[in-house]
Amino acid sequence: MNNLENLFDEFDVCGQNTDCQGCSILEKNKPIHSVMDYETLPQADILFLSDSIKYSFGQTSAFKRQEIDDVITLATSMMDKDTVAFAASVKCPGVKESDMSPDNMNICRKHLSDTVDHVKPLLIFACGNLAMKMLLKKSGITNKRGKAFEYTTESGFCSIVVPLFHPFSIIKEPSHKYLFDMDIKNAYDMYIAHKEQSSDFKYKLITSFDELDEYNYLIDTDNPIAVDIETTGLNFLTDDILTVAISCGEDNIVLPLDHNDSPMQDGEKFAVIKWLSLVSSNPNNKKALHNSKFDQKFLLRYGIRFKNVWDTKIMHHFINETSPKGLKDLVKMYFPQELGTL
Repeated sequence: MNNLENLFDEFDVCGQNTDCQGCSILEKNKPIHSVMDYETLPQADILFLSDSIKYSFGQTSAFKRQEIDDVITLATSMMDKDTVAFAASVKCPGVKESDMSPDNMNICRKHLSDTVDHVKPLLIFACGNLAMKMLLKKSGITNKRGKAFEYTTESGFCSIVVPLFHPFSIIKEPSHKYLFDMDIKNAYDMYIAHKEQSSDFKYKLITSFDELDEYNYLIDTDNPIAVDIETTGLNFLTDDILTVAISCGEDNIVLPLDHNDSPMQDGEKFAVIKWLSLVSSNPNNKKALHNSKFDQKFLLRYGIRFKNVWDTKIMHHFINETSPKGLKDLVKMYFPQELGTL
């Protein structure tokens, strides 16, 4: 019995790092605790953060070998491998998000701040919800992946953080790989290769029917236009159209219909609807809408019918049937500069 009790004496199994005191993870039965994996890492421009330390056959790592070989390596083929480092956001092995109470997270964030201070990355990829939550104190990886956030360590060092799906989720669900690769490429081009494009998008809010005079060319133009609406809800029978946006070339206008702050009276609103009906029924051009069945149901209730509709959601399916078709995902794909840094 004494031999069994002393079996693990030569290993650090109880968390000797003084900064870990008070963390309930130390009370869990694990082969090792408090692995300061960043201490041997070189300085790198890009840091991939996993959820927690991986421990196998006496070896520790931030990611499983398959996750690096089959997912990350393929996505980072455009990068110099010497500029990439890997670390875990939680320094004990096999820790799940449900294990990390707010107190545990705050204790472990000290190590995470030290990790970033040591590596000094320009760009951090937070892989999975736990890594994002540890770093940014935000949750919801599905909605936040691909966006850029600012992170500042306790010492004042600043980095850009881009959340990603975890590589293991790519192995489980291969359809996520397209988004994973796209998010890495967009962030690399913008923050490392500095290929970002400045956006100079401008629009005009129409506050009276008379302001539409200079846009009457839209009634019979042969140039394509793009149309989008914002509504009070999803039910076209009971909800209203707040605004209608139209773009044609350099012209971008927004027309408030049933918006609470619209200065237009009922008479002007009806005149605007009639004008919109002429624009939408113009037989000479194409009208680009995304998921047009949603918009057209609302607009039809207002008496606005469309001719020559080109649905960009359907069109993108023909380009790549495995990629996401949502408007937010397509904006991240084709116009990442519009997202900015949060």
